[in-house]
Amino acid sequence: MVAKQLTVVQVVPEMDEGGVEGETLDFAIYLAREGHRSVVISGGGRLVRQLEQNGVNHVYWKDIGTKSARCLKYISRLRAFLIDQRVDVLHLRSRLPAWIGYFAWRGMNRSTRPALVTSFHGFYSVNAYSTIMTRGERVIAVSDTIREHILSNYQLDPQRIELIYGGYDPAVFDPDSVSAQRVAVLKKSWGIERQTGPVIMLPGRITSWKGQDVFVEALAKIKELPFCALCVGDTDENQSFTKRLRDSIESHGLEDKVRLVGHCDDMPAALLVSDLVVSASSSQPEAFGKVAIEAMAMGRPVIATRHGGSLETVRENETGWFVEPADADDLATCLRRVLTAQEMLAETGARGQHWVQNHFTARCMCERTIDCYRRLLEEKRKRRTGEILSVVQMLPELDSGGVERGTLEIGRYLAGRQHRSFVISGGGRLVEQLEAEGSRHVDWQVGAKSPLTLKYVLPLRRLLKNEQIDILHLRSRMPAWVGYIAWKSLPKKYRPTLVTTFHGFYSVNRYSAIMTKGEGIIAISKSIERHIREAYGVRHGIKLIFRGVDKEIFDSAAIDPSRVEQLRTAWNIDSSRPLIILPGRLTRLKGQDVFIRALAQMRNTGYQALLIGDIKDNPKFTEELIALIGEYQLADRLSLAGYCDDMPAALMLADIVVSASSNEPEAFGRTTIEAMAMGKAVVATAHGGSLETVTPGHTGWLVRPGDAADLARALDEALQAAERRAAFGRAGRELVNRTFTMKKMCEETEALYRELVDAKRRVHADRTEVQEAEFN
Repeated sequence: MVAKQLTVVQVVPEMDEGGVEGETLDFAIYLAREGHRSVVISGGGRLVRQLEQNGVNHVYWKDIGTKSARCLKYISRLRAFLIDQRVDVLHLRSRLPAWIGYFAWRGMNRSTRPALVTSFHGFYSVNAYSTIMTRGERVIAVSDTIREHILSNYQLDPQRIELIYGGYDPAVFDPDSVSAQRVAVLKKSWGIERQTGPVIMLPGRITSWKGQDVFVEALAKIKELPFCALCVGDTDENQSFTKRLRDSIESHGLEDKVRLVGHCDDMPAALLVSDLVVSASSSQPEAFGKVAIEAMAMGRPVIATRHGGSLETVRENETGWFVEPADADDLATCLRRVLTAQEMLAETGARGQHWVQNHFTARCMCERTIDCYRRLLEEKRKRRTGEILSVVQMLPELDSGGVERGTLEIGRYLAGRQHRSFVISGGGRLVEQLEAEGSRHVDWQVGAKSPLTLKYVLPLRRLLKNEQIDILHLRSRMPAWVGYIAWKSLPKKYRPTLVTTFHGFYSVNRYSAIMTKGEGIIAISKSIERHIREAYGVRHGIKLIFRGVDKEIFDSAAIDPSRVEQLRTAWNIDSSRPLIILPGRLTRLKGQDVFIRALAQMRNTGYQALLIGDIKDNPKFTEELIALIGEYQLADRLSLAGYCDDMPAALMLADIVVSASSNEPEAFGRTTIEAMAMGKAVVATAHGGSLETVTPGHTGWLVRPGDAADLARALDEALQAAERRAAFGRAGRELVNRTFTMKKMCEETEALYRELVDAKRRVHADRTEVQEAEFN
């Protein structure tokens, strides 16, 4: 299949000298040569002729880079141009033109507007003006240093950033293709045709940023050596700084050694004039440092300042050397060392040439950029047709707990299927895992029960609209209020599909009723489904989706014995005694107090027991539990293990797993099915979701809620029946594999998302058809 030829528009302030302009030129010509329609919009400059000679369409808009009201006229003009020319990609490479381009693009029809790409070519000052460069649907960073700058200073999804190094044109920067005559012409025009000592060159705009002043100061410290130094760059562009340089050269008595030669149209030949090239950027690091790679391409060694993109392009003591920024003494020392050992120059230059030929060619840069375009366009097509969904899940935090882990699992599943997964929460220990698995985390404190939490309504509204979210999935009450208000305030055409999940038997009141507002309402158990129908009178839109176990994690065959032994040692488990564990948050809801009273009433005392849960989460209740253990003299049999981040290994240690929820039934009882998945017998309270997961006499024991004596009876019975425990474990594992897997939960959730989104698309299509019929 032949790839579609694209129409690409790049926008820059001007096409004169500089790294941005050079990269724009290289890529524009590459596009034209590859048969694409290549357009550059700029305020003109020296490079326009070269663009047009190579088949690029240059559009001259005088004020496109002018910081005045005059540039605003281009917003509507650019929008009309993009529509008329059916542009596929709009690539913005500088801040002011980027604002113009963004406003033009944003005003277009979402379904037909081009892909928007921005390039970070520098360390822009961090302010509202510079944020425009993060608005691209893809943001190209020209070095890893720039990528880190973006991530450190802007709230941007890392997945939207593409690292694409700049590159040089090997056909242009090739020592073998530069004639001796071209070199001789430059030497004569610069008055150095009789120069016998080494030539040191600093190419770049004449500006304090490029460090020509530091360069001159360093040269003054080694002026007794035989050398000639050339500063290549337009001397008319920054006349005040040029005058300062001339004054400095004169004051140091360097008139015969240092020359400001002005702009050069033949940089390949210029670099061959030199023996050593210096990149002395000082006040600000180079974002990439094209001068360095062009010099190495011509076989010239480089001295560069130790910061920014130079750290990625120059290899110290192999292709060049580093000096500290703005340090004339360090630069002078380095110059003296290499100039007095000139045999190093040719060897270092040869290694540099080989290095850049393999890593930094313009063709590589161009191919990676066009690949970025195609992937973005394909993603946009899939999002437009519904093949890719954009999903936001909201919950109070991402710490431990069933709601959090379910959110994590859906996020991982979505990202693994190339959907776009966002999670909004107040953070927690699971954030790192979430992001590593491909979801974007937005750190907003949406779980605080305070009117101040409503401050997130407007940011959420913007996120839903700008990211074109398909599904807003609300998983807890306070975040649900924030999400619902943001959703309701959007025009209907911008609203995502609203989904809520009932994770518990919430108190029945207006506050909890927010969980019934979803266009789709997920009930995680039949008990919860009945609760929604009976307590809120909801008859339609409820979908039963059982929560599930990740069988890749909760699989006894996949557990390395060393993990189990590590926990056995840490918790001081006696292998000769059966182990009973109760995992879960330390809260009265989970019934740890009932469990302790049950242990105290048991006839069998030859066991060991553990409460597994974060002891810092609920300090007051933890103190109460410790007091109960002391009161019933259970310290030799029962311990508080604290938080555990390896529950599969912990379950492998157990002989019996208890779910003792008492005051309120478990909505589902994830701990129970995880234990069953690991082949463990379970004892659970006979209410809520446990009635759907535990079958008495088949997979475990059920006991009356809050009844310590009944729990003690079941535990005594379980301890006396090892073979029965094993049989219950096997039956439980079979039930989980059949009904309660994470894979099934995720597939059913995705199916619900698609069903709701497709229904909304059909309604929208029907309305559009009716409107068109009425218009005609």
